[in-house]
Amino acid sequence: MPMQRREFLKALGATGITASALGGCAGAARGGPKVVVVGGGYGGATVAKYLHMWSNGALDVTLVEANPAFVSCPLSNLVLGGSKQLADITVSYDGLVKRGIKVIFATATAIDTERGLVRLSTEEELRYDRVVLSPGIDFLYNMVPGLNNAAAQEKVLHAWKAGPQTVALRKQLEAMRDGGVFVFHIPMAPYRCPPGPYERVCQVADYLKRAKPRSKIIVLDSNPDITSKAGLFRAAWN
Repeated sequence: MPMQRREFLKALGATGITASALGGCAGAARGGPKVVVVGGGYGGATVAKYLHMWSNGALDVTLVEANPAFVSCPLSNLVLGGSKQLADITVSYDGLVKRGIKVIFATATAIDTERGLVRLSTEEELRYDRVVLSPGIDFLYNMVPGLNNAAAQEKVLHAWKAGPQTVALRKQLEAMRDGGVFVFHIPMAPYRCPPGPYERVCQVADYLKRAKPRSKIIVLDSNPDITSKAGLFRAAWN
């Protein structure tokens, strides 16, 4: 159920940022209570947008993001299937900037909770009254035997962080001979986005069926059964 502006202001008051502190207009935003949001993915960008919007611009909202544009990971499977290009699922941060949100392209390296500071890779320090951490995920290659080196990572592509690896994996599929084999491993649950691997299998299968019909897919699923939407995926595969 959507939170109304009145409820939002009451919630902020409960955290120590009072409604009176938000009484200014949008033009006074840079002098208002400071909120630093670390991470500009779905979570961070959404938080930044609505904090600014619900406070009528009275909050001084800064978004810290390492990448110059957002690439949708859930939609990246469509790039593998060939129905979308990477440019179709890439969005700039201009929309947030136009709203009055400050966007800094850098990496947050430390949070000083005693002094209320976010330290950046640019050596800049951002003071905050509240901080929101939504940094996303990264990969621990040292946990996968054989993948803890650049050469292996360039050859065995996960493409679960949408971007260059998505394009590279699509090129691998295009270069695969008709009659080749695509081997795909699904880890034991719980893992991030339960339907994601099965969606990827469907997209790759759709491409192979159209472009390389003699090829096949082998799925190595660590789980005893499909972990999400089993009926839907079985129907699609059948």
